[in-house]
Amino acid sequence: MKFYIVRHADKEAGDFFNPVLNHQDQPISKKGIRESKELASYFSGKEISDIYISSYIRTGQTIEYVAREKNITPVIDERLNEIDNGCIDGMKDSEIKEKFPEVWNAYMERTEDFQFPEGESGRQAQERIRNFLEEKKNRPGDGDIIAVCHDGLIRLAVCYVVNIPVFKRWQFKADTCGITEVEYSKDFQEWRLNRFNQKYE
Repeated sequence: MKFYIVRHADKEAGDFFNPVLNHQDQPISKKGIRESKELASYFSGKEISDIYISSYIRTGQTIEYVAREKNITPVIDERLNEIDNGCIDGMKDSEIKEKFPEVWNAYMERTEDFQFPEGESGRQAQERIRNFLEEKKNRPGDGDIIAVCHDGLIRLAVCYVVNIPVFKRWQFKADTCGITEVEYSKDFQEWRLNRFNQKYE
């Protein structure tokens, strides 16, 4: 079974704060709508059995055309939510550096994992996507899975699959609607990274 882990489409700028998520919850932009339509073409010939999305509105909008073509209702799974940045979310770099110098230094050095104030560490966030992948890999059926989520979580998923430390995640970057394909080999009992950040153009 393959997992197609897709970053959400381009999002609108502006203030779309969602108190339930305690984060900005931007819808996709006009560019994002074009990107989401192109995703439908990419997945048209692929056997997809399930689609999972994060709690953010942009992930559902991103996969809308694919879901409609496949006649699949996307399922929200909070494990696919973006890394919780805690109280630094929305702060400027200068504010973070002044108020949380230790966190800023850890972010700049990138030699070990750290936790955002009132938020998650890289390892805590990775545990969510690890749990999702490990649970779904043994799901019965032949169809593949699409999971629509966020740049930070995709980078952590790659770290898990290729077995490198979470603080190495900044060496990767997922573009909007970039497709990362991972697969679990039951024969060798290991994960494979088939492709990273593929674009459909």
